[in-house]
Amino acid sequence: MDRYYAVFLLVCVIWSGYCVSIMTVSLNDTERNCDLANGQDFCYFGYGSNLLRERLLLKNPSAVQVAVGCLKGYKLAFGFPMLHENNWGGGAATIITSPEDDVWGVIWRMKAADRASLDDQEGVKKGLYSPTEVIIQRENAGDHTCLTYQMNNFTSALPSPIYKEVICTGAKRGGLPAEYIKKLDAIKTNNYNGTNPLTLEIREILNQLQNNISVTD
Repeated sequence: MDRYYAVFLLVCVIWSGYCVSIMTVSLNDTERNCDLANGQDFCYFGYGSNLLRERLLLKNPSAVQVAVGCLKGYKLAFGFPMLHENNWGGGAATIITSPEDDVWGVIWRMKAADRASLDDQEGVKKGLYSPTEVIIQRENAGDHTCLTYQMNNFTSALPSPIYKEVICTGAKRGGLPAEYIKKLDAIKTNNYNGTNPLTLEIREILNQLQNNISVTD
């Protein structure tokens, strides 16, 4: 009897360990995928000014970088929605369908409480951008379903120098591929250097980041 009891206990222990293993894998998969429907966290794909963490955190304090990812079948473009100018002094980023192109960006995990502020930042209520779900590919790590934003009624326009600087700085700090960063560095601007409260705040952030790099070096 004792022998059978010992075997029974061993089977129970093994089975318990197996169940814990299944639960761990399931939880990790959920965390990686940032399930948009779980009501707590969601994944956001930033490809424009929100490549820069410090810019995103101005309105969305819960943002944490999950990974770098690639949106297949789209290209990066700059312009205005419905000729509606913005505070950047030039065209803002959007994504346009283009089968042969890719857009790289940062996957951010965010709390549901920040969704409203993110929508507001993108001008959703004004009809400037529309939220959409996209599939973002990670190298050797599967796909993510992410929220991102696409400009409505796109009209092409060059970005301002500071907007380009924000994107390039965010791409470098976020760890985007070197070849893609070269493409961003080659973007032409409209040479507009006017200021407003937003660009002054962004300039201060960029200067602080540059000073930190200089001190580190």
